[in-house]
Amino acid sequence: MKRKLVVYLAGLLTVLGLGFGQAQFSDVPAGHWAKEAVERIAACGLITGFPDGTFRGNQNLTRYQAALIFQRLLNEIQQGGECVRGSGNGQGQGGLSEEDLTVIRNAVQELAAELAALGVRVSALEDNAATKDDIARLEAAIEELKAMRAQPEPAPGMDEAALADLADRVEAASVAADTALAQAQVLAERLDAVEGDVAALKTQIEADADSIRALNELAVLLNQDVLSLQDRVTAVEKQLAQLGEVDFEAFANREDVAAIQEFATALRADLVRLADRVSALDARVSGLDQRLSQVEGTRPSLTGSVTLRYGYNYTEGANYDIRRLYPNVWDDYTWDANDNGQTVDDADFNNGGDNRARVITTFTVARTPGSTAGFNFQEARIQLRWTQDGAPRLEDALPTVGFTQNVASGIPQVMVVSVKGNIDGQPFSIAYNRFNAFRFTNYFMSNADPNYTAGLGRGVKVDFSATKAPFSPTYTVVFGGTGDSNFVVGGNPSGVRDYFGIRSTVNLLGLTAGVNYAEYNVRDALNSGRAGFALDLNGKLFGLLGLEAEYVATKPVSVANWDFSNPNAVDQASVIKLSTSLGPVSIEANARAIDPQFKESGYNANNAGLSIDFQTSRDNKRPYDDDTRGFGVKGTLNLGFVSLTGQIDRNTDFFGTAASTQNTLAVDVNVPLFAGFSLAGFYYNVTDAGGALLPSGAVLDLDSKYGGRLSHDGKAANALIKDLNLFAEYRFIETTAAGDYDRTDLLFGAKYEGKIGPFGITPLIFFDSAGGSSSGSELKFGAQIKTDPFNLGFINPGFEGAYVSRSSNIGGASRGETYWYAGVSFSNFFFNGGTLAVKYASYSGTGLNAAAPTLGVEDHLYDHTTGYIYSDNTGAVNFTLTGLLVTYRYAGVGLDYHMGNLNTGGTDNRSYGFRISYSFSW
Repeated sequence: MKRKLVVYLAGLLTVLGLGFGQAQFSDVPAGHWAKEAVERIAACGLITGFPDGTFRGNQNLTRYQAALIFQRLLNEIQQGGECVRGSGNGQGQGGLSEEDLTVIRNAVQELAAELAALGVRVSALEDNAATKDDIARLEAAIEELKAMRAQPEPAPGMDEAALADLADRVEAASVAADTALAQAQVLAERLDAVEGDVAALKTQIEADADSIRALNELAVLLNQDVLSLQDRVTAVEKQLAQLGEVDFEAFANREDVAAIQEFATALRADLVRLADRVSALDARVSGLDQRLSQVEGTRPSLTGSVTLRYGYNYTEGANYDIRRLYPNVWDDYTWDANDNGQTVDDADFNNGGDNRARVITTFTVARTPGSTAGFNFQEARIQLRWTQDGAPRLEDALPTVGFTQNVASGIPQVMVVSVKGNIDGQPFSIAYNRFNAFRFTNYFMSNADPNYTAGLGRGVKVDFSATKAPFSPTYTVVFGGTGDSNFVVGGNPSGVRDYFGIRSTVNLLGLTAGVNYAEYNVRDALNSGRAGFALDLNGKLFGLLGLEAEYVATKPVSVANWDFSNPNAVDQASVIKLSTSLGPVSIEANARAIDPQFKESGYNANNAGLSIDFQTSRDNKRPYDDDTRGFGVKGTLNLGFVSLTGQIDRNTDFFGTAASTQNTLAVDVNVPLFAGFSLAGFYYNVTDAGGALLPSGAVLDLDSKYGGRLSHDGKAANALIKDLNLFAEYRFIETTAAGDYDRTDLLFGAKYEGKIGPFGITPLIFFDSAGGSSSGSELKFGAQIKTDPFNLGFINPGFEGAYVSRSSNIGGASRGETYWYAGVSFSNFFFNGGTLAVKYASYSGTGLNAAAPTLGVEDHLYDHTTGYIYSDNTGAVNFTLTGLLVTYRYAGVGLDYHMGNLNTGGTDNRSYGFRISYSFSW
């Protein structure tokens, strides 16, 4: 069909060109190779040129212009115009036959559609690749082709314009391909220049990243152009194959056709080479992109702090503890859970001089591993601390093989050295820490008490997750030594206690099973060390039954054999907890047996748990104390409108002594009401082996009491008054072990935490009216007020203040505490973002114990559920502590100045100090 299309169209153009005058265009020079054709189609009215009398032969033909030409041609054919009538068709008529017209119409329509699609593709390529120089070279090539070719008279039914048009299109495709190839070569040269200077690339990561992205986008465009050119060459070859059936000898010789075919073959070869170059360019860009990502993934950082402080008190040993005046201001105690590193700057002015210069720096290099094969580094970190105190003191210096001590005041200390990464995709970490924190189980190898700094021993901790091994086990290895001359175990003069431990866990059926082994102080010359093992389970079996189980057994290294029947040879601890939930019912059960040798008392020689924690309480994650044996069951029924909890527990000492028996029965009922209110009832009964009431339970920490409590939750969604928390409780308490619930209490407490405009106000009240054997009352009330900063133009002040007072005479013991402060702060002071604050505070106590007024866990300053502020220990000490604190904060810099006085028994004891600190992160 396409062969007929060419034949008919060529014949039609020849017919239309006979018997008409010639149109003249000013820009078609005489002798131009296409002048005759231009004049013929202009004479037929198919093209009229532009209003200025020009033909503009080098300008692209738009689809609109092509549509207009074909419309004129069809009209001429349909109406039998002079161009058609003046031609002969070999049939003795002045026009075309009806059959010829039908064939031509169909051919023209098909040709128009193909020309439209081809025109879009050619235009896109020419927009990307063609220039005026390309067009000039194209015209020169066409002139050369015309000069080389003979000019025979076209045969009927054919015109050389078709071949000329074909040559034009092939030449344009060649020019586009050459241009694309040149662009690819330029890009390759630019890539070589970029790759040759890796150092410059690292310093200009952002700019080069943009260049790489641009190269990627250009490579995509080049690929698209190559594919388009390949499609066009394929179409040209197909058309050449079809045209091969036409007898070109009538208007062109075979050498011309062969030359065109040879040119098309060469063009396709060039396109193949260009595609290879583009593919190679893609590969090089991808490699460079990966290398750039690795460079960008490496992130060094430096963080730390510098602290200089000077303080003094005029009375050695006086309990200044200024943290009671400025809660959470002067105390710089921090605990870094990521590093397990620790910094303490608790300047309380209790021990004479309080002078220190300290610098802490942490340098970190982190990167994103580019592979999971082999060893892959992810992060390295080192933390150094340099401390210079006003008076020499025993400090731990750089770690040595034996983890011994040195007198190292002012010597830089290595606090943390750690490396993280993966081995064949399996994560690992290795860390040395000045305060090596770890916990194998609750009762075995625990060294993670952040509240006692001297008890945390230096050492190394290694963690590895073998995710590709069967059951994906994890491993933890710890070793190191604790050292402090204040604790000498068994006459060991060095005070150094070494430790080693290994722990492995696997996951089975929803449970984490652990196996542990450890040694402690085995290097002691007096052979007072211990060794032991532990087994533990944690999790939910099949996702239904909660299970916590632990068994620990240790023995002194001086004991040769594991004689489990001898309590003096082997010390054991076992705890098991079971829990499950079935709809509204949940049940918990436990059984425990803890040897008295597991008591946490610092560096106790009988430290059966090999733990270095100093704290002795269940707050330290131990659910039960030492010297305990017993069991308990707890059940909860939650029906929505009411919740009922019942608990029974039986406990003795480890050896089951009847005199230590405690039986506990506890019942709690909670009924949600309306508007944030709830009603609770409770009954706690603790008895001895004979059934006599006891004042408190050692295991559950429950007093023998019963009563009811009405409370309102100000944070509840349906709260009657938002931010108002209150309660009222009436109870009977056993205090004398007489079995008669000898004390009655009526308690009430409320606290509102709201805001009215720029004022934030927190009033609170607590009242306790006691009767019976401990008659009396206790009242605590107060308020705290804070304002938003007021914008006064040149200054932005904010104000705050508080007053809390407590008095008690329950049981005939008069005690009292009063705290108040007033302060003003200025935001954007001197510098934008700078804050200056001035605070004056006072805390006084009457009838308190001399050692009692300390901060810590007894901080109940703004607690509306407890009567005391800092201390409730009865004594005969009366004191008043006052102080002025001035602070300034800006861009990580902190300035603090304190001036205070402690008056005890009418005697003034003054203290003062200042501190300069700077925290940085680069």
